[in-house]
Amino acid sequence: MARSLVEYQEHLDDRATPVNTDHQARRSTARAFAAAISAFAISALVITTSSEALEATGTETGNTITSGTISLSDDDNGGALFTLEDMAPNRPSTECIEIVYEGTILPVDMTMSTSATGDLPPYLLLTVETGSGGQFSDCSSFVADGVLFDGTLAEMSAAGAAPVVRFRNRGDAHSFRLTFEMVDEQAAVGLGATARFTWEASPP
Repeated sequence: MARSLVEYQEHLDDRATPVNTDHQARRSTARAFAAAISAFAISALVITTSSEALEATGTETGNTITSGTISLSDDDNGGALFTLEDMAPNRPSTECIEIVYEGTILPVDMTMSTSATGDLPPYLLLTVETGSGGQFSDCSSFVADGVLFDGTLAEMSAAGAAPVVRFRNRGDAHSFRLTFEMVDEQAAVGLGATARFTWEASPP
């Protein structure tokens, strides 16, 4: 195939110029070094650009944080649920009370416990029913949904807190019907007792 004039001239130059191995090696090294410098410069540019991007900042203001509340109330108006005198076997006494959740934290689980003192608790039978509709000193509308405890007052005092219900809404109410009865034993005559019932609520 015919060569162009330019190609032919380059051919002649190559033939006329002696091969200098050292010169070619130096040229190759210089080209490689220049390529390395170029690559380093590009890398440095990328790193610098990335660092500037990472240093960008933003601010969000106006955040407020407040704590919630857990609150229970009952309808006893500060009165005692039971004031029993001259108890005798086969004469049970029943009272009701309603507990309402008024806190803002939801949901919460409520438990019930009792503490008792005196010599009569081992001889006092106690039944605690859970449900709805009962009011303080008025069990006429109480509807039971389960029995929380059935034993003696001393046993319930020793048992500790028992889970009752989970409140899911503020204003939810739960009622309890408590029934006391003295056992028919001569050892119970002339003894006394005091009892304190406690309802507590906490997040699950």
